[in-house]
Amino acid sequence: MKTIIRNTIILLALLGSLFQVNASQNFIYQDSVLKGDNGKTAKIFVGVPVTIKKEMGKNVKVSIKGYMFGDEVYSSKTKELLVAKVQKGFNVNKTEKNEVELIGTLSKELTSSDLLDVWGEHEEFYFEMCTQCHAGPEVNHHTMMEWEAVFGTMRGFAKLDEEEASYLLRYLKANASDGFIKVKH
Repeated sequence: MKTIIRNTIILLALLGSLFQVNASQNFIYQDSVLKGDNGKTAKIFVGVPVTIKKEMGKNVKVSIKGYMFGDEVYSSKTKELLVAKVQKGFNVNKTEKNEVELIGTLSKELTSSDLLDVWGEHEEFYFEMCTQCHAGPEVNHHTMMEWEAVFGTMRGFAKLDEEEASYLLRYLKANASDGFIKVKH
């Protein structure tokens, strides 16, 4: 019975979030490779928002924005969340406000506008791990930096290995109040 109630709460929370997010936004469904026009690539990480510039059969040409530091692109100037790792020679367009734009091609099936597709398993894992001792707060009630601090103190209690911790922290940061997912309040 406890599992049914928990799963119902998760489903309702996800559905509520889905209807409040900008419907035209697409996200990377899983870690992917973006291929530039010159053949160079960039590794793009799960949850990164993309703008589809052109449909090309099974592929799409997309635009991804962020802030460049070395060969890494982050969601913010403060390097809160990794967006991409760029191969040397990948063409990076500089835009206004010190942002960069990556343009390339990837498989259409690696993008989704359905947040349940992108974050459903992550959210289930969050509730599974983070409600054993207490109620899990709504993810968008904290900033990325706040989640980093909260997660740092809770990780040991949850007994997460490195891969699980990375998986969960990415979900928390991407869905934080200053993360990728822009929820209307």
